[in-house]
Amino acid sequence: MDTLRLLFPPNSFILLAFILGLPLLGAFINGVFGKRLGKQAVSIAGLAAVGVPFLMSVVAFVMLHATQKGEEPARFVWTAWRWLNLARLNGDGEMAVPLDVAFSIDALSGTMALIITGIGFLIHLYSTKYMEEDPGFHRFFAYLNLFIFSMLVLVLGDSLPVLFVGWEGVGLCSYLLIGFWFTEQKNAAAGKKAFITNRIGDFGLLVAMGLLLYYTGALDWAGMDAKRTALLGQQQIWPLVGDQIWFAHFLPDGLAEWLSKPRYVSPATLVGLALFLGCAGKSAQFPLYVWLPDAMAGPTPVSALIHAATMVTAGIYLVCRMASIFVLSPTAMMVVALVGAFTAFFAATIAFAQNDIKKVLAYSTVSQLGYMFMGVGVGAFSAGFFHVMTHAFFKACLFLGSGSVIHAMHARIHNSDASQDMRNMGGLKRFMPITFATFAVSWAAIVGFPLTSGFFSKDEILFKTYTSYIVGVGATDESAWPRWVSLVVFGLAVMGAAMTAFYMTRLVVGTFFGEFRGWTIVKGFQSAHGHDDHTHGDHAHDAHASAHDHLHAVQDAHGHDDHHGHEHNHGPMEGPEPHESPWQMTLPLVILAALALIGGALNANAVGFHWLDTWLDPVFATAKNSVKSIEGAEHLHHTLLIPGLLAFTLGVGAAYWVYVMQKGDPARRLTEQFPRLHQWAVEKWRVDELYEETVLGAVDTLAEIAVWVDKYVVDGIVARLTSGVVAFSGYVLRQFQTGRVQTYAAVMVIGLGAVGWHFVVPHTEVLTKVSPSGDKELQAPTGFGYSYEWDKNGDGKVDSTARTLQLTSTEAGSTVRLRVTNVFGTMREREIKPPAADGTLTLRSTPSVTGIRPSTLIGEGAR
Repeated sequence: MDTLRLLFPPNSFILLAFILGLPLLGAFINGVFGKRLGKQAVSIAGLAAVGVPFLMSVVAFVMLHATQKGEEPARFVWTAWRWLNLARLNGDGEMAVPLDVAFSIDALSGTMALIITGIGFLIHLYSTKYMEEDPGFHRFFAYLNLFIFSMLVLVLGDSLPVLFVGWEGVGLCSYLLIGFWFTEQKNAAAGKKAFITNRIGDFGLLVAMGLLLYYTGALDWAGMDAKRTALLGQQQIWPLVGDQIWFAHFLPDGLAEWLSKPRYVSPATLVGLALFLGCAGKSAQFPLYVWLPDAMAGPTPVSALIHAATMVTAGIYLVCRMASIFVLSPTAMMVVALVGAFTAFFAATIAFAQNDIKKVLAYSTVSQLGYMFMGVGVGAFSAGFFHVMTHAFFKACLFLGSGSVIHAMHARIHNSDASQDMRNMGGLKRFMPITFATFAVSWAAIVGFPLTSGFFSKDEILFKTYTSYIVGVGATDESAWPRWVSLVVFGLAVMGAAMTAFYMTRLVVGTFFGEFRGWTIVKGFQSAHGHDDHTHGDHAHDAHASAHDHLHAVQDAHGHDDHHGHEHNHGPMEGPEPHESPWQMTLPLVILAALALIGGALNANAVGFHWLDTWLDPVFATAKNSVKSIEGAEHLHHTLLIPGLLAFTLGVGAAYWVYVMQKGDPARRLTEQFPRLHQWAVEKWRVDELYEETVLGAVDTLAEIAVWVDKYVVDGIVARLTSGVVAFSGYVLRQFQTGRVQTYAAVMVIGLGAVGWHFVVPHTEVLTKVSPSGDKELQAPTGFGYSYEWDKNGDGKVDSTARTLQLTSTEAGSTVRLRVTNVFGTMREREIKPPAADGTLTLRSTPSVTGIRPSTLIGEGAR
């Protein structure tokens, strides 16, 4: 250990550079050179880029464990370089806030790094066989490595801006991986949906960073924690400007007074709600959950990676990381808990009606994320994070197990929708014993089977939701939550647990029990092309599938419509026995199932094991000062096991009775009795349709307005008008550009004549200068051979022959006459009237003695 400390000192923990750099290097190698390296080299590079960081994370974890003593948290930091200085305005003026590209690891981020790299490595191993036949094999592994790198940046970043880089990185990678098979429109649309929905949440995170910078002057974890009390107090948020709303004088006095009444909120509440908006987008909470079920469009390993180890856990991690900020606002914490509880219940109602094996698991993830937010929302940060860990074990196993099932179904059914439909499965436990066993263990964990990991983590959340509440810093119990909040959250949590047990049991029964419904099994089956269809693997549903696979896809699509597995107009479809997956796919299942089974021992508070609580307590020490428990909570731990056990028993028992004992008849009768309600559940309560009519409809309307403006204003007026002026000018000029020399000569003669006329005719413009005393100086123009005659009082006598004429203030009111004669003897006269009321002079030309009548110029004032 001493050697490791010498190599990697805590204040310059460069091991983090290797943990972060290797996945990025793997992404670069596979992305740039992967096509030339071959699949075996791509697999080795991809696995090493995640496996080696996992071993390094273990080393860092062991060093942390050896360093952390008692209540003092251990943190190792590595600063790469100074990023920039942020300008912050405060009461004393502008000041600079330095921001470094720095990374740190403590108990919380160290545990997350183990989950990300450990489960990520198993998913990479699984993918080497699952994606073996895909032509984008190297691209897929480049994206996976980049995903792991982005998630590590997110959890190891030592400040919110560095975390935000990883936050956006996982958003980009989710877009790339969800839409990996982008040649199909629905896959590309799913990737865009995930990307855009997450941008809504990202706006909240950006706002939170701005508020934190303004109030605390820091964005790194230590700085924000030290100055967090600056978020206390009150901030007026209404009216936005001034003392009253701008339209108050149009309203009755009473209503105007009520609307203009100042409203105040704690800055901590603003920050907490803005942060939670970001968390809700990334971790798929209502109403921003809609992207996650559609993320099933990507390959199954992507689903496992997103749902278990990376993206959706980012929101929970951020709440845990910012726990000391969140607890400053009981209101924000209450919102987190209530939204989590509603999401857990709401998603479970949708999962009831889904038949796609991956969609059921997707809505299960949304529901389980709700449980995690319930835990952290009531201040049970260790319990919420513990459920992140156990959920990573059993949900990764469930998704990879579903991929194994889909892999087997693609032996004959190459259409992706049909191969994932549970109604085309059944009886697979006979053919896929390893997949079934691992799937069953993970099912036991998610439904809360006693002594499994999910039982302990969900039990702890149920206990905390009932007994815990938040009080503000320095506040009393009178300012805490109303009791009904805890009761509502607890009630929704118990109902959600029962519903989870029901639909997950339905999933297992429909997939692995009963008779196989995919096709008629024929021993030694050979396809019409003379080879066993087993060789086609799971990837024929890719846009690059062969023509043979496409033919089967068309046939299977018809067979799927009536859910009996019959080919359209070809009689019963025959095929080989479904087969177990290769060891590269089953080994990760076995490891994850083992962790799902025994992982609860890390924090089994119900039986006295609380290692994770002890490990994370120093990280949450500050936040726990604001978390209180109801009286007698310590005696309710075993009592509150009963609701969870009842939920498990009722959910599993009801599903067993409906789908095993009654063969699904009660469910069919219920759907026939309430067809519209069932259809709404199938269509996910039409939340997507609501967004299409409101949000997307508004955006479409705005786009149509923009198109109209572009077409008729920009193109019609600006572009066409200017082009019309140019075209007309060109038309006029073309009349003179005839190409005839005599025409050009005539124009030149006329032009020379006009120029000559200008010089022949004398000019009489007068420049007037006024002094402060009121005296004026009249100045005639210069010209070749010009002579001047001034008559300054209008008596017909010449008073001056100079170019300039001086007028005193007493003479300034007289009418002045000017006569100009040029060298040709041509003469012009001008009469200069006294100043008008506005101070201008009136100048009037008179005919010359030679009969030339010059133009009249009016309005040249004193300059």
